[in-house]
Amino acid sequence: MRTTPARRRAPAANAVATMLLAFGCLAFNGGCKAEAPAQAVPLTRALPGPTAAPWLIVCTRLDDAEQTRLLLGLAADGHRVTRFEIVTPDFLWRIPGQPESRRFAAGESDASPDLAGRLNFTVLTDGEGELRALDFAAPAPDAVQLEGLRGSLALHEPWQNDRALGSLFHAATGNLVDVAPVQCRRFEPRHAPATR
Repeated sequence: MRTTPARRRAPAANAVATMLLAFGCLAFNGGCKAEAPAQAVPLTRALPGPTAAPWLIVCTRLDDAEQTRLLLGLAADGHRVTRFEIVTPDFLWRIPGQPESRRFAAGESDASPDLAGRLNFTVLTDGEGELRALDFAAPAPDAVQLEGLRGSLALHEPWQNDRALGSLFHAATGNLVDVAPVQCRRFEPRHAPATR
């Protein structure tokens, strides 16, 4: 929206512009400065409402609901990642003990092992304490098999019927970049669907 020098943005418009700028920076895993930068809630803060119980969030491709792209487990505080598995279409993970399948040789899969304890995470929530963005990165280039793994999950709307549309971006050393439109759904862990 263009403004003339005589007009000023309303405070609400400034807040929306700042939030969109913060989400844009997070989605492309870069840093930027804004008047009121978004900040992650401390990990020790317990949140009321739906996040009072742990959740498993399953994100699938928008154009292929059968293709799971991300499994994300969140603890009861809503900020600690307890499970993180990502599908990397152009990379095969070595998973010892995985049986041979129709698509992959024994010990290989395009779905990563659980990386929750091997990546650094930053969680951004809205005013209701609901997940809106997750930034992830390997702390060192060789911390995971996919060197330089980093990326973001951005949810573009609040949960409606336990679903939200989002974008999953991830990149790695060697120009492996993948951006996928996804639909994410929340499950209580005891009701989690089969993932493979």
